[in-house]
Amino acid sequence: MTLPELKKSIHQKVDDLNDRELLELVDAIVNRKDEAFVIPEHMKESIKQGVEDIKKGDVFTMDDFEKNMKSG
Repeated sequence: MTLPELKKSIHQKVDDLNDRELLELVDAIVNRKDEAFVIPEHMKESIKQGVEDIKKGDVFTMDDFEKNMKSG
């Protein structure tokens, strides 16, 4: 895909989006200036909880997940 084709494809996808949160993320990515990715506030608590779960060993494998999905 050429650069102009890629730009057109991305532009069309953005035009079709109706998800404000996703559009704000796209805007943040496009407007960053050598900044690290900024984690949206609403995701920070989930990330903290995930880290705590890992520290406590409260995790499961992908195999466990797939077995649970098949059984339930």
